[in-house]
Amino acid sequence: MMVQGVSINEMLNQSIQVLTKPGVETFERFERHGGQREATIYIMIAAAISAAVALVFGLLNGIVAALLGAVFGFVLPVVGFYIFVFLVYFIGKQQGGTGTQDEVFYTMSLFVAPIQAVTGAVSAIPLVGCLAAPATFALGIYQIYLGYLGVRSSMNLDQNKAIITLAAAFIVQLIIGLIIAAIFRFILAAFGVSSGVIEIN
Repeated sequence: MMVQGVSINEMLNQSIQVLTKPGVETFERFERHGGQREATIYIMIAAAISAAVALVFGLLNGIVAALLGAVFGFVLPVVGFYIFVFLVYFIGKQQGGTGTQDEVFYTMSLFVAPIQAVTGAVSAIPLVGCLAAPATFALGIYQIYLGYLGVRSSMNLDQNKAIITLAAAFIVQLIIGLIIAAIFRFILAAFGVSSGVIEIN
């Protein structure tokens, strides 16, 4: 399947290799097969899958809730990915990394996109999301390990510098994420009040 000139089937095959045979060498084999454009399309498709599931099951709580869930389910993963990758690239450069922005984007997308599509879709399904929580947690841990390998590969860093880069990027992303979440919470609360969904006594 081609999307905007990007072979999704090829990227899926590369993702399977990365997920089933994790290693710096595996990542290095694919890091120059694409760039930021390909990575963005891949992540957007993954986000669209989880957003579509959120939309369908969100209808149980009403149309407004479903639409908001779908929009946030699409926007937040894409924004989060961009923030994380730019942080990895910037911090990695400070650590002496020699990778390019395209290499970092493409490398990270190969494991973030499929994991995002699966966990996002499963988590959006009532009850199933709760039952699958242990597996989702395990995938999250595995994603951290893949992130470490991806940083080493794309930024050409040794173990210690890769760990520092990944940890710093994660912490900064978490802080930014909390700020964004607070803003969205405020917007949702304001929307609820203005639309009469939330009653103020």
